[in-house]
Amino acid sequence: MTKPAVLVIDDEKSFRLVAEEALSREGYPVRTAATGAAGLQAFQHDEPEVVILDRNLPDVDGVQLLERLRRDAAERGGDPIIIMATAYADVESAVTALKLGAHDYLTKPLQLPELVVTVQKALENRRLKNQLQALKGQKEKSLAEFHYPPSKAMQSVFEMIDKVATSPSTTVLIQGESGTGKEFCATLIHQRTQSRADEPFIEINCASLPEQLLESELFGYERGAFTDAKASKRGLFEAADRGTLFLDEIGELTPSTQAKLLKVLETMSFRRLGGTRDHKVDVRVVAATNKDLLHEVQAGKFRLDLYHRLDVFHVRLPPLRERREDILPLARFFLEKFALRAGKPIKRLSPQAEQILYRYSYPGNVRELRNLIERAVILETGEEVDAGSIVITGAGASGRAETGGGAAHFFAIDASPEGTPPTLEALERAYIIRLLDHAGGNRTQVARLLGVSYPTVAKKIADYQIPMERKS
Repeated sequence: MTKPAVLVIDDEKSFRLVAEEALSREGYPVRTAATGAAGLQAFQHDEPEVVILDRNLPDVDGVQLLERLRRDAAERGGDPIIIMATAYADVESAVTALKLGAHDYLTKPLQLPELVVTVQKALENRRLKNQLQALKGQKEKSLAEFHYPPSKAMQSVFEMIDKVATSPSTTVLIQGESGTGKEFCATLIHQRTQSRADEPFIEINCASLPEQLLESELFGYERGAFTDAKASKRGLFEAADRGTLFLDEIGELTPSTQAKLLKVLETMSFRRLGGTRDHKVDVRVVAATNKDLLHEVQAGKFRLDLYHRLDVFHVRLPPLRERREDILPLARFFLEKFALRAGKPIKRLSPQAEQILYRYSYPGNVRELRNLIERAVILETGEEVDAGSIVITGAGASGRAETGGGAAHFFAIDASPEGTPPTLEALERAYIIRLLDHAGGNRTQVARLLGVSYPTVAKKIADYQIPMERKS
């Protein structure tokens, strides 16, 4: 991958040469200029991502050129990283440059490793900032979409969230079954905490990484901390500074990591792996688990002191079966979302489909409901999702759902022994079999129901090797 271009604007020929050599050796394309005018021309032509700018140039003041460079870049929608360099340790000039948008300020004579590391850190910070902004935008969009009258159980949850939002440093423990919306709840806490809402929301799944990698992700590491640590890296605690760090599946932490996390929560300071200096942060920690942590404590699998440090404010998310008033509003929301994404004209759920959805027990909670509706949108061809498109898979599949008017049949497909979801081809094959049963084997009627031609249905029957006895 090509590294970002660097422009060095400095009137000292020796500095330009050694800076170009050092940065080129690291793979950066480098261009140099001896005057402000030549530097401005090179900047406008090359549009480099990084500029090393001397404070004292023969034809223009470096701070004035800094303003001009940023103004020109802004007109093009750019935002270059500008690092000021000077032979004078002038604090006042440094403050002025930083206020005007300089990323950093270095004093000459520079150590070349310091220059290289400064450029690397500046680019890494820019990458993290862009990534966080993208993630924040995704979170805000998902929150904006969730506007529906909640059940009494969820109203109580939202009231709890509003209360803890007024205490921006309080640690929160969210407990709930898998798929109940713990991440959504954590995001709401962040967004409704006024002093943190505009700062980063960082999340990590504690069960997804091995112990050493998890620690390096949380706390960062210094150069040389391990074999592949060729440069220092900030951890997620530093990335979440002034914002919120969401630790999902906190019950999966190893005893060693539990001890280190406890120290951080008590002092809000830590050391990077391989480091000797303490880093202070201001972070609200929100943790989530689908386990009973008190039971884990009694079993000797979770530290009691860490449990009490996490469980300062407790939020319990009820399973979907305990808040049935939320099922149909959520189903309609997901239907609109997935129909729009698929470009299909589906507008509603049939009364029979709604009855099935309302009566189902949802062992997978909101996540399972979401998957049910996404599958229904894939299978449906008309403007209304009917009962035949409600495909229950895995542990929840039983073939029937009791409704207020008797028994309503839904379509069930068991997952594989390993618990993996069925493929789209398996779903389509099973759906065609379901329609053949419904139509008494009449392929013309199946074609009409699917909105396709008779030859298309015949070809699919042949391709999927559907037994002839199912059509007779």
